[in-house]
Amino acid sequence: MKRLLEDLIALQEVEVEIFKAESGLSEIPKEIDEIESILIARRRALDAVEEEIKALEQRKQPLEAELEENQAILTAADARIKKIKTNREYLALQREMDIAKKRKVEIEEEILYLMDKIETNLKEKQRLEKSFEDDKKILETKKEKLISRQNELQGIIEDYKAKALELRKAVDPSLLDRYDRIKKHKKGLAVVSCDDGVCSGCHMHIPPQLFNEIIKGDRLIQCPLCQRILYTNYEPDESNAGKD
Repeated sequence: MKRLLEDLIALQEVEVEIFKAESGLSEIPKEIDEIESILIARRRALDAVEEEIKALEQRKQPLEAELEENQAILTAADARIKKIKTNREYLALQREMDIAKKRKVEIEEEILYLMDKIETNLKEKQRLEKSFEDDKKILETKKEKLISRQNELQGIIEDYKAKALELRKAVDPSLLDRYDRIKKHKKGLAVVSCDDGVCSGCHMHIPPQLFNEIIKGDRLIQCPLCQRILYTNYEPDESNAGKD
């Protein structure tokens, strides 16, 4: 019976390692997705600033063209005013020039506003570009490590599964069936130690008579509460053997 338990314990140790490796492996894609999401967010922030700069430039271009036309009107009016002979013509041209000058001031103020916004966005673009490149290097290095760890864990799982397959062949089929049923409902732990009379699976105190049977090892004992198979590392004091 002791040998049967040893086979089960050895099998469980390997399958627990498989469980740990598979749990770690299942988290890696999430971490990789998180890294890619961060990079996408950084790229989108940079794209948004670039789009803003482009939109501001598009607003500025027609204003610059209008300013140039406005200046041409003022230049032409200035040349004409010297040739005017009547007061009526002079007043009409003066009103035309006043309107053009007022519009010139408005255009210049709007262009200055847009140029200030463009400059602010260009500085933000430079900051985001540097931040993006710095973060990209860090995150891509982290991603490479995760992929490397992923490959490593896949190799570990394959090795452990091969070992588990061999260990399963050594276990009695009926006992293996019982082990698998318990393991399915007990988060992978079907065999647990019971030292000092306490089940390490559910922490229940085992009745003393039952604990003595576990120590004897004549038959498989299951925890009355959690139904896990119990074994013990307890070694009876042989110096008291045979004493009443």
